[in-house]
Amino acid sequence: MPLPTHCPLCRAGIDSQSVVTSHVFGREGGEHAFFNCISCGVRYQYPTLSPEEESRFYAAEFENFMSSRSGFDGGWHRAEEHIASNELTRKRRMQYLKPYLIDKCKILEIGCSSGFMLLPLAEKGYSCSGIEPSGIFRDFVNNKGLRVYESFEELKSEPLGEKLDLIIHFFVLEHIINPFDFLKSQLDLLKPGGKIIFEIPNAADPLFELYDIPAFERFYWSVAHPWYFNESSIIYLLKKLGSNFNVLREQRYDWSNHMIWARDGKPGGMGRFTNVLGEEFDQNYKKTLIKSGFCDTLVVIINID
Repeated sequence: MPLPTHCPLCRAGIDSQSVVTSHVFGREGGEHAFFNCISCGVRYQYPTLSPEEESRFYAAEFENFMSSRSGFDGGWHRAEEHIASNELTRKRRMQYLKPYLIDKCKILEIGCSSGFMLLPLAEKGYSCSGIEPSGIFRDFVNNKGLRVYESFEELKSEPLGEKLDLIIHFFVLEHIINPFDFLKSQLDLLKPGGKIIFEIPNAADPLFELYDIPAFERFYWSVAHPWYFNESSIIYLLKKLGSNFNVLREQRYDWSNHMIWARDGKPGGMGRFTNVLGEEFDQNYKKTLIKSGFCDTLVVIINID
């Protein structure tokens, strides 16, 4: 197994690095592993995919890869099904996005996939555009009348016109080799008072950090992710940006999902027992995990003065 000489985020030396797991979903065989930096708390893949491997992965493998991880197809090959399967996700996100949707808001979503977030916002009159490398989804959203770019580079090559009020992305940052430069480049696109709001997986996911379920450990650490941030490591990164920010805890998956992981060692249990235990039970369970810090998602809000 290749070993890192230092943390790629805070540059702490080899004495601060330890192995998290050699089980990397999508690249079995021991060539890739995830490490923990005890200095800043970040978990990172080493070695990462080469630029050629990364390009090939997102061009030819990504949809099949995501479909294999979801526990069901999830619409990763059909945009309409992807929109339908993510309606609850859209509603959950809108709860914290609504306060930032000002009149005539100009919004960019990076990694907009099928447009399940952007298309309803556009229908409400917001000016929306997106970035999406998947040709299946990009063509679909373009055909719905929104401008969707293939890459950040393509967006920057065209005149932007008026700057943006809001940039959103969900489960994108962990895919980016250089997350600082990625966020810094977004700051330049925002008006004064603009916001960046994004979600990332929390490395303190209860299925791994609290319950220590072996099947989940073999599933969770994905070759598609150079990084897994927890609260301390994402705060370390955000402080380097020099902007005001808030980090919120969120729990997406319910008791049923966790019990199926514990019982069957696989995803796909969401809502399985809710009709018996009740919605109130699920909500209290999620609130308890959020309070403890063992939750599966972090929401970051960056504020531009």
